[in-house]
Amino acid sequence: MKITTFGKVTVLILCLLIPIILLYGYSNQVSIDAVRDTIEDQNRSRLGFSVNQMDMMVDQLVKHSVTASRDYSIREYLEGRGRDDPGMQLQRQSRIVDMMNMQTTTSAWSNQIIFYLRDSREVVSTDYSAKYNEEVISNRRLGEWSHENALTFGIKENLFTRMQETDHANLLVEVRFNDVNLKNMLVSLKQQEAREPFLYFPGEEPIMGFDGDFATVKQTAAELEGQILQSEGSFNVTLNGNGKYIVHYVRSASLGWYLVDVVPLESYFSPIHKSRNLFYSSVVLLMALSVLAALLLYRNVQRPISLLLRGVRHMKDGEFSYRLTKKPSNEFDFLFTSFNEMAQQIQELIDKVYKETLRSKEATLKQLQSQINPHFLYNCLFYIKSMANLGDKQAVVDMALNLGEYYRYTTRQESTMTTLGEELKLIENYLNIQSARLQRFQFEIEVPEPMRALEIPRLLLQPLVENAVIHGVESSVRSGIILVSGDQANGVNRIVVDDNGPEIEDEKLVKLQSDMSAPMDEHIGTGLWNIHQRLIYMYGGKSGLVLGKSPLGGFRVELIWEDRGKET
Repeated sequence: MKITTFGKVTVLILCLLIPIILLYGYSNQVSIDAVRDTIEDQNRSRLGFSVNQMDMMVDQLVKHSVTASRDYSIREYLEGRGRDDPGMQLQRQSRIVDMMNMQTTTSAWSNQIIFYLRDSREVVSTDYSAKYNEEVISNRRLGEWSHENALTFGIKENLFTRMQETDHANLLVEVRFNDVNLKNMLVSLKQQEAREPFLYFPGEEPIMGFDGDFATVKQTAAELEGQILQSEGSFNVTLNGNGKYIVHYVRSASLGWYLVDVVPLESYFSPIHKSRNLFYSSVVLLMALSVLAALLLYRNVQRPISLLLRGVRHMKDGEFSYRLTKKPSNEFDFLFTSFNEMAQQIQELIDKVYKETLRSKEATLKQLQSQINPHFLYNCLFYIKSMANLGDKQAVVDMALNLGEYYRYTTRQESTMTTLGEELKLIENYLNIQSARLQRFQFEIEVPEPMRALEIPRLLLQPLVENAVIHGVESSVRSGIILVSGDQANGVNRIVVDDNGPEIEDEKLVKLQSDMSAPMDEHIGTGLWNIHQRLIYMYGGKSGLVLGKSPLGGFRVELIWEDRGKET
């Protein structure tokens, strides 16, 4: 089905808009991906820096506790137990506490250092609420941080604590700091931005800043529980029903906790989404205007063209009396008027010329038939007379039968069309007659059975075979061969007549081929010219005769016609 002008314009509009939409969609996606990558890189760097700062502070607290345990006042106190005056030992203990206070104040984080003397079950600490508890000390994992709840003067606190051995036997040192230090760090990390940083450890309550959003942190922590966490990473999550967030996390090498940052994507992508929505709104408006323009085009251009095409189809179908009645009020009015005038002229010409042309072609066909018959008949009758004189009755019978079949076919007037099989039977009768008369050539007919049912004009093949006998066999002194073959391919039918007569010159071959397409005159033979013209008239396209040199050494004629509607 052919696409109309309206359809082509619509397709053109779509072809213009679709690449723009696809290109913008691709560009928008690239922008979103670039922003997302930038957010991930920035957050990863930010979290990594914060974790490093936190680990540095934690490691610094550990170093301060180790340094305090190696102070000379510790050694004096340990060696003076049971030996020196209790007042001296009390002074030494006071110096130890002063040294510990000095160590804790050098850190930006609030912290405490505690010494446990296991043999004397004593405690020396900057935290006066610290008590010696053998069961708690025995259950602690030395050298590892733990998160605990503790009561300090009746106030419940969440602490990170780490206990380890020292260079002195039976002396343990513990360093601890409050969650408040981490919460202050989280508040500083947030910086009033649309983000929610917090610390997470599987199975523990998350630690968030003083201004943190508990619901967001709780939901994110639940999502983290279902994740297999690496040392660092990120993933997207939907929180609070419909909000989309990107979650980044980095593990602290010192504490083992994860610093997590939750960032709402909408805060970054909102300008991009607004630009996208504005673009799509513009595209919808443009498409609406395009449809309106296409409808105007259809009404003022496509519709008149369709009416003209309808008129042409009526003319093609032979309805030469058809006229265009509905005339548009634009430039097509002139075309409609011209079409009606042209149809009137064609109708008048058809009445005058078409019938006369048909009569002329019928006369040409009958003239061809009359040209074939007389000379051939004389030769056959002379052959019958000669065979009768020689007493060869079988030759007389064969000749009479073939001649009768031949003339019964050629003198039929009821139709100008026949089947290829009947035409092949005719040329077989003709070749049997000529073979009996000349007695020095052989012939073969190799045409596929499916082709024999094809309908073709009558007396189309006989002139070609007669040409092969007269100019091929009779003109040569050697034994003659005539081969008639046929084939079909791609909707084209072909009958080939080959002989082994004298070879034709190239110049003469070119001239013969050219003469068949030229107007008829007294210098052009009627046989091949009539067949060529009849094929063109009946079948059109590439139909006709093609002349050439035969592989047998003589002359070749190819009769070609296409499978399409025929006129009778």
